[in-house]
Amino acid sequence: MRISISKRRTRIVGAVAAGILAAVGGIVAVSGAQAGTSATAVTSTTTIPGTEEIWAPPPAAAAPALTAAQAWAIFASGAGLSTAIGSDTTVQLGALTEAVGPYCGTGCDMWPTVNGISYRALNELAYGYYWSTCPNGTSLPKTACENWLFLDANTGKLITGALHRSYGPGKSSY
Repeated sequence: MRISISKRRTRIVGAVAAGILAAVGGIVAVSGAQAGTSATAVTSTTTIPGTEEIWAPPPAAAAPALTAAQAWAIFASGAGLSTAIGSDTTVQLGALTEAVGPYCGTGCDMWPTVNGISYRALNELAYGYYWSTCPNGTSLPKTACENWLFLDANTGKLITGALHRSYGPGKSSY
């Protein structure tokens, strides 16, 4: 039985999202709530280590429809997680770009395509939630400890995420 590329991608993305939610659930459940968590604006463009996700400053006139806490609460409540942002979590507001790859026909129609490249996110206004899972003073590489989730700043929907990445080079975001 053949499964279309778009159905296969949907199933893969769904399975990966479930894995992210399970991992985040464990971390959030043991984290204390941080009242009044506010996001700081990204000040310089960077690529999240171990991924192809580009995290850039938000537009000067950015006015997200949701606060960082509201976006997290929407995301978390839909996943059955704590709606409080963990006290060990840093939150930033920025513009996220992540290429999927060359346009692949109708299987890529769900993503914006520019100049023949399809994007999961293209300069999308987002909140980036960052936390580390390694103890202070660890000798592990940064990618083995850092975790990122990116939520749409206007809807609270999960865009993508990058959990600790200790399995070598290459694309490792979700």
